[in-house]
Amino acid sequence: MTGIPRHVTPAYPSPVAPEEVRPKLMELLGLEAVPAETDFTAEPSVVEDGLRLQRLRFANSLGETVPAVLCAPAEADGPLPGVVTLPGTGGSAESITRPLFKRPDRPDEPVLGWARELARRGFVTLSATIKGTEARWPSGTAQGWAIENKLLAPYGRPQIGIQAEEVLSAARVLAATDGVDPDRIGMTGMSLGGAATWVSMACDPSIAAGAPICGSPSSLDVVCKLGDPLRHSAYFYVPNMLRYFDHPDIVANCIAPRPFMMVAPTEDEDTPKVGVDLLIEAIAPVYEAAGRPDRFRVHQPPGRHQYLPPYFELMSAWFSHHLAA
Repeated sequence: MTGIPRHVTPAYPSPVAPEEVRPKLMELLGLEAVPAETDFTAEPSVVEDGLRLQRLRFANSLGETVPAVLCAPAEADGPLPGVVTLPGTGGSAESITRPLFKRPDRPDEPVLGWARELARRGFVTLSATIKGTEARWPSGTAQGWAIENKLLAPYGRPQIGIQAEEVLSAARVLAATDGVDPDRIGMTGMSLGGAATWVSMACDPSIAAGAPICGSPSSLDVVCKLGDPLRHSAYFYVPNMLRYFDHPDIVANCIAPRPFMMVAPTEDEDTPKVGVDLLIEAIAPVYEAAGRPDRFRVHQPPGRHQYLPPYFELMSAWFSHHLAA
């Protein structure tokens, strides 16, 4: 299946000034404000394998419950950096906090237990089963997820905006956790979680660093024209965005010059390489001009839409460097 005709171009009939990109983005997302704090409930913590584990729950503005799992070193000298860790569509907070860090038996499935492994390396992680994961689909089906998108659209509440709200609420919970340095909060995620990572980071300048994996920004225009429309569900296609700006404008004006790393495999079915190349061409000079070229990295390994162990190592090293005390 093909996208729209290539001659349809984003004319940006209503361009906005650089300082207005974030407010306009939040308007398009239906996100009135970044959450200031988040109420949550927590089960008693347990200690396993040198880690303190705790299951949490908080609510979004629709009244839905967001399950989450906190993983922290049981013993630490001083406050630690925190990282919000987000699964892909088929994953959950439980799957990425499993005890074993490994590839599953099926090679097309993502790495398991990677958020717990990141905690073993000296971070406090908060993994959330965000909106859009299969566990959260209305009626438990893709059809229910699509119908919800239709019903929310007239109210200006696209699903990706609710995702961002949930992710930023998770960041507030993490920042308020004992033993976490609230000034060193990062975000990372795979696929759906990767998209939620960079969109949430763009909305909130307090997030210190980000590392989306197989869910990175590129160009919405390119995805519409060259991407497979069956890959992304409707949440990804933010209504009216291309009237104002595209992904590179968001990264340039809402994320730079904060540390930002992407892993975008060259055959990723969700993200055409040409769109990633356009983003690199636009964003690398922005970091150069800010005197911080070291804060922007895009890895384009050969491969498809998969979370592989080397990608985890790139992410772990990125946060170890940029969230260091």
